[in-house]
Amino acid sequence: MEAELQTLRDENQRLHEQVAKLEREAALYREVFEGLPVPVTLTRGDGVLVDINRRNRELLGVPSREAVVGHYNSYEDPAAVSQGYAAGNRAAVEARFGELVVMEPSFYATGEASFEGQDDRTVWTQTMIQGVEASGVRYAVGVNLDITARVRAERATEESRAFLGGIIDNAPVLIYAKDLEGRYLLMNRECERTLGLPQGAMLGKTDRDFYPDQADFYAARDREALFAPAPLVNEDLVPVGGQIRHFVTTKFPLHDEAGKPYALCSISLDITGRREAEAETKRLQEEMFRVQEATLRALSTPLLPIAEGVVVMPLIGMLDEKRVQQAMDVLLSGIAAHHASQVILDVTGVPQVNAQVANALVQAAQAVRLLGAQVAVTGIQPAIARILIELGVDLGALQTRGTLQSGIAHALAARAKKSRS
Repeated sequence: MEAELQTLRDENQRLHEQVAKLEREAALYREVFEGLPVPVTLTRGDGVLVDINRRNRELLGVPSREAVVGHYNSYEDPAAVSQGYAAGNRAAVEARFGELVVMEPSFYATGEASFEGQDDRTVWTQTMIQGVEASGVRYAVGVNLDITARVRAERATEESRAFLGGIIDNAPVLIYAKDLEGRYLLMNRECERTLGLPQGAMLGKTDRDFYPDQADFYAARDREALFAPAPLVNEDLVPVGGQIRHFVTTKFPLHDEAGKPYALCSISLDITGRREAEAETKRLQEEMFRVQEATLRALSTPLLPIAEGVVVMPLIGMLDEKRVQQAMDVLLSGIAAHHASQVILDVTGVPQVNAQVANALVQAAQAVRLLGAQVAVTGIQPAIARILIELGVDLGALQTRGTLQSGIAHALAARAKKSRS
C-alpha cells in the first residue's frame, strides 16, 4: 500500500512539475508574443480572433486584449470583408493552407472603431497570413506590416510628381530631358504639339532618329552643357513641320546624390513669332525711313507751278552733289509733268557752293534746255558767281536775274509773248 502511495505521490509531483513547466512555457509564449516588435494576430478557422499582441493593439488603437479576443470575428466584420482580411484568413486555413498569403496594402481608420478614448488616424498595413494547425484546430497567423510611413512617402512623391508634371505639361515652353546617351527620357505636351509627335514616338530615341543632319551638332551642344559651370543658352534654327523655327534653348545637367550628371534637361522657347515681328518692324522702319527721305527730298527741292507752263524751284541752304542730283531729278520730271516752257531755278537761299556743286547746277540748267524749256537762274550770290567764273562757265549761255521777282516777271512776260505769237 505504501509503495502504491509513493508511486501516486511521484506521479503527482511529476504532473505538478509538468504543469509548472507548461505554465512557464505559456508565460514565455505570452511575453514573447506580447513583446514581438511586429503586429501579430491569431485567428481561429471560424474567423474568431484568438489573440492580438501589444504592437498590433497599439497600431490599430485597440485598448486591450479583452476588448476583442473572443469577440471579434473577421468573417462578420463588413470592413474586414470588403478589404479582403476575411478572405485572406479563410484562404490561409483552407484552400491555401501552408502557403504564405500576402494581401494588398489596405488602410484602417482607428476613429471608426467603437472603443472609448480612441484616437482618429489612418493606418496603412500590408498583411501576411500563414495557416498553422494545433491540436487538430487550424489558425491563421497574421503579421501586419505598418507601411503608413511608406504610403505617405509614396503619396507625397506622387503628389510632388503630379505637381511638377502639371507645371511641366502646361508650361508654354518645350521641356525635355535626355540621358547621357542622348535618348529622350521626358517631353512635355508643348513638345508634342510643336513637333507633331506623341511622347511614345520620341521616348527612348535620339536626335539622329529625327534630325540626322543636325544630330552631331546637337550632341556636341549637349556634351558642352553637361560639363558647363552654368546653364548653357543658345539660339537655334530647327526644322519643324517643313519650316525653320527659332528657339532659345537653355540646357543644364541633372545630378544624382553623388553630384554626377545622369541626364540633361533642356527648356526651349519658340521665338519665331518674335523674330518675324522684329523683321517686320525693321522692314516698316526701313520703309518709313524711305518715305521720310522722299518727303524730305521733296520738301528740300520743291517744284512750284506758278502759272501755266511756268515752274519755280527754290533751293535753300547748303547744297551738296547728292542734293543737287535730287533737285535735277525732280526738276526734269516736273518739266514733263507740268509741260513747262519756263523754268526758274532760284538760288537766293544758297549762301555758298563748291566747284562740284556749281558745275552740277550748270549741268542741270543745260539739261533743262535740252528738254526745250528756257531756264533762268535767279538770286546768284557773289560767292557763287566767283565759282562760276573760276570754272570758266559761259554765262552768256545762262539767263540770270538778280532776284526771284524779276525772274518770275521775265518768265511770265516770255510766256505771254509766246501766247500772242
